[in-house]
Amino acid sequence: MNSPTILVIRFGQLGDVILTAAATRELRRAWPDSRIDFVVRQPLAGAAAILPGVSRVLPLPTGGIADVFALRGGALADRYDYVIDLQGNLKSRLLALIAGGAMTVGYPKDIFRRRLLVWRKGGKVESVPVWSRYLDAVERTGIRTVREPPRVSVAAGSGIPGAVAFAPGAGRETKRWPGERFGGAARESARRFGRPVLFLGSAAEKDMLESVSSGCGGGATLSAGEPIERTASYLRDAAVLVTNDSGLLHLAESVGTPVIAIFGPTTAGFGFAPSHPSSVLLERDLPCRPCSLHGGRACPVSSRKHACMTEIDVDQVVNAIGHFV
Repeated sequence: MNSPTILVIRFGQLGDVILTAAATRELRRAWPDSRIDFVVRQPLAGAAAILPGVSRVLPLPTGGIADVFALRGGALADRYDYVIDLQGNLKSRLLALIAGGAMTVGYPKDIFRRRLLVWRKGGKVESVPVWSRYLDAVERTGIRTVREPPRVSVAAGSGIPGAVAFAPGAGRETKRWPGERFGGAARESARRFGRPVLFLGSAAEKDMLESVSSGCGGGATLSAGEPIERTASYLRDAAVLVTNDSGLLHLAESVGTPVIAIFGPTTAGFGFAPSHPSSVLLERDLPCRPCSLHGGRACPVSSRKHACMTEIDVDQVVNAIGHFV
């Protein structure tokens, strides 16, 4: 098949979408003239647009079932040779069905193994990166893939060269290293290394970014809720990103910037650990980790007082920054 028509499905979150870049790259490498459509939730359409190989982004305005059916009468192609379902839930299966692909493939979500990590509190269970599992799905179409991490490219000219970037946000409160420590690390980094300081986050995190950066004496740049391409440019030109387990971790690595990743409730065994060869993972080996698949709303062990995060101190982070600046 010289130029198949392909539909890729991954609704979100940001990190999930960015990690599909390995899959879309390999689809385009195998079939240079193919049409590759990508279905994603509307807020993440910009992220899907910078993925290598994607011909057209099909956004779902609300992500509801009605939007899925609306695609059938509008933007979907008349026929797809392959549907690559990288979401793996009821809604994505429904979309694959109504898209009418000649062949539909999914990826191994590894739910049981990840739940086993939570039940057993870690243990020696092999970790397979999510992006590599996405490539497993691509190989089910019959092509052989190059097992390299996701990479995206963005236009030059809008970053702050050599900045130390900080992303104090995360999807769940328990996955966030304390804001005052992010602020302390930023101040000490600026004092010790003399590099520009940059804080990044979503529009909803703007107040939090302002609060965290308030002790930096006006010397920090804030970027909240900007288009994904501009955020990616900031990250590409930064020396390093200090981040929680969040989507910006994967966006930074996808543009070639190493990260210092702070993991608490979640662990590398879930498949979302840093993949850049220079990246650093900071975590505490505690008997209560991991406590949940995605990070809960509160620490489940009140006597530990969120020790997985609070036992990582500012000096550890600043010393790690020193390896990159």
